[in-house]
Parts: sequence; C-alpha cells; structure tokens
Amino acid sequence: MGSIDFKDKKNVFAIVIILAILGIGYFAYTYMWDPFVLERQRLEGELSNAQAELDKINAKRHRVSELELQLVQAEKDFEKLKEMFPEDEKVPLRLQDLYAVLRSSGVQIQKFNPEGSMEREHYIENRYSIAVNSGYHMLGYLFAEIANFNYPTAISNLKLGRYSGIVAELQKAETHGWTPITISVSFNLTTYTSKKAPK
Repeated sequence: MGSIDFKDKKNVFAIVIILAILGIGYFAYTYMWDPFVLERQRLEGELSNAQAELDKINAKRHRVSELELQLVQAEKDFEKLKEMFPEDEKVPLRLQDLYAVLRSSGVQIQKFNPEGSMEREHYIENRYSIAVNSGYHMLGYLFAEIANFNYPTAISNLKLGRYSGIVAELQKAETHGWTPITISVSFNLTTYTSKKAPK
C-alpha cells in the first residue's frame, strides 16, 4: 500500500470527510449516546425504586385493611365490656333481670333490697339483699339463670333454712301435685361497675 498523496485534493477531501465523520461520531457518542445511556440507567433505577415503594404501599394497604377490621372488632368487644362493666349501675335493668328470673323460677320473693355499693381499687361492687322461699330445684334454676346474665355477678352470704309453712306446702303438693316450697333462702347478690378514671 503506497503513501497518501496530500497534494491530491481528492485525498485531502477524503481525509477531511473521514475526520469529520470521526469527530461527529465522537461528539454523538460523548455528548448524546453516553448521556442517554446514563439517563436511561438513572430512570430505570428510579422506576425500580418507585416500584419497590409501590409494593410497600400495597402491602401496607393490605395491612391497613386488616387493622380496620381489627378496630371494628375491638370496638364491638369494647361495647360488650361496657355493657358488662358500665360506668353507672343500671338499677332498673338489674331489677328487671332479677325479677324476671325470680318469677320464672317459681320462687316466692320475700325481700329484694339494694344495699348500696363498695368501692374497690379498679371497680365498684353493687350489692342487693334477697330473700326467697323456694324448693331445691327452683333454687337451682334461679342460680343457673343468674349465672347466665350477660354481666358478672356473685352470690355470697347464702343461708338456707326450713320453710316455716312446710307442712301445709307438703299437704298442698300431695293434693294438687305441684312442687312444694320447702326452704327459706337469703343471699347477697353483687354486680359490678367500672370505676371512672380521675380527670
């Protein structure tokens, strides 16, 4: 291959064209293609980060739905607890409940007195003094019904004695076939209310 003749205008023109093409290629690569690649990589990185954030948000959104359901259930549970441990003793409702089970059990009510309340550390005890005449099965039914109230109760100071009219009751039972009243019962019934927190 011979040397290039720089006196030949065609050769010089060809060299100039080649140099111009190389310059344009270098310029295009350095100032156009290379920044484009870097920008594309940056955007892909941002897209990846955004997708990761979106995945986190979607996961948290699912968790938020779970927490909302738990909150609804917690509110229902809290309402039940408020019914079980109200801030104020609902004496009329307690009396209705107690009179209903006393009547349904068939016992004879002799005494039913609210006896005041006693404050404890975290709650208040509300006491009722009750005396009835009953048969054993009636008494068992009565206590079972009290145990099934939808609020806590306690029975204390239970006293059993022979019913003073037991002879007449036994004669009536033989004649009419009903369950006789054989015992006199007295006891204290306690219900509970929550203690209001000091302001």
